[in-house]
Amino acid sequence: MATKYILKIRQSIWFIPGVYSTLAGLIALLVIYIDQSGFLRDFVPSLLLTEVELAQDILGAIATALLTMTTITFSTIMIVLTTYSSQFSPRTLGTFVEDPITLRVLGIFIGGFVYSILTLLFMSETFYGDRVISATIGVAIAIVCLTFFVYFIHNVATSIQVSTLIRKLSDEAREAVHNKKEFFEKGNVKRIQRQESSLRLYKYQKEITANKYGYVQVIDFEGLERIAVKSDILIEIPFPIGEFVCEGMVAFRIHYNQEDQELDMKLGRSFKIGKERTGLQDPEFALQKLVEVALRAISPGINDPNTAKNCIFHLGMVLSELCRLEGEGEYVGYLDENANLRVIGREKNIRELLYTSFYQITQYGEKDISILLALMDAFILVGKSANHLIKSILWEIYCYTIEKFDHEQIKELDNVYLNRKKQELEEVLGKSL
Repeated sequence: MATKYILKIRQSIWFIPGVYSTLAGLIALLVIYIDQSGFLRDFVPSLLLTEVELAQDILGAIATALLTMTTITFSTIMIVLTTYSSQFSPRTLGTFVEDPITLRVLGIFIGGFVYSILTLLFMSETFYGDRVISATIGVAIAIVCLTFFVYFIHNVATSIQVSTLIRKLSDEAREAVHNKKEFFEKGNVKRIQRQESSLRLYKYQKEITANKYGYVQVIDFEGLERIAVKSDILIEIPFPIGEFVCEGMVAFRIHYNQEDQELDMKLGRSFKIGKERTGLQDPEFALQKLVEVALRAISPGINDPNTAKNCIFHLGMVLSELCRLEGEGEYVGYLDENANLRVIGREKNIRELLYTSFYQITQYGEKDISILLALMDAFILVGKSANHLIKSILWEIYCYTIEKFDHEQIKELDNVYLNRKKQELEEVLGKSL
């Protein structure tokens, strides 16, 4: 359940600015109270106090300036999003929009504006003749906003570099792999085959359908396991995370002996369907972003094979970590404390994952020898940490890649490097293949 809330927060652009605005409003009310009561006036140096008329002028100027800076920030964000969409991939937009730095800068600007407006609103005429501290705090907030504005410009200049984007996408994919690793490190989770013997322990089967269409973003397996233990049932999920489901498709299969009338509603809270895929529990989608950046780089309109090579190296690194988690079986079983199977979930097999990570790059880079060499380096990197099954799959993909490549583009000097890479790949994967 916590994973669903984390996903909502990450996808909600308003959340962090909303928190900052609320804090700014509370600070404004506190400062107004201090100015109105005057109990700190004897402890604050007179240098920090201003006349009410001057304070109103300062706060009005700060509010105008911060509103202008916020507008510039929004415009800059839109320019960056256009660049990401046109040059890299539409799927990479969330990488910048959901960046905490971007959201914090917006939050600080909006919070500063809220503080200035509220202090002006509550600065009543009874203050005239008194000296207040509101303007001094407003100037301090303006300086902080200006500092963050400079930092935001630096962050934009860095984020728009393709190397930085690739690194962020790679870190996002590694985070998804890390989440998956933590999931499998739990003692009650293991890979299984779909065991009919476990299903026969229950008399009845019921299918619960999805009430809307979209991508499966999050599945709360721990929550489902608690429901299954409490109701003494077995819950089966027929598709993996990241799958597109339509309204009316089977979302759960419940195997039970005594029916629970409220089960449909309980299961719905452990299952999130959204309009877009997310990489929080879906490493394949995170890898897809890297693939799309590589494809855009080797397209005739851009023709940047070095960027594509960088993407391929990061693909190999992430896949090498992911392959360490792979094992036998396309299903994941969640067991209770008595080792009874309670939840069965689907997983995409490693053959499909490796194929979808490389086949498009193979297709569109079939005439570039540097792309072929980079793919072989990625195969070598993945093979070093793979078991025998994955090594055999890698060899199949390597043979597929060689068959797809335009051999008319290979010259004598190219063959020297290709043969060297092939020999290294054979040593890693095993010459018996």
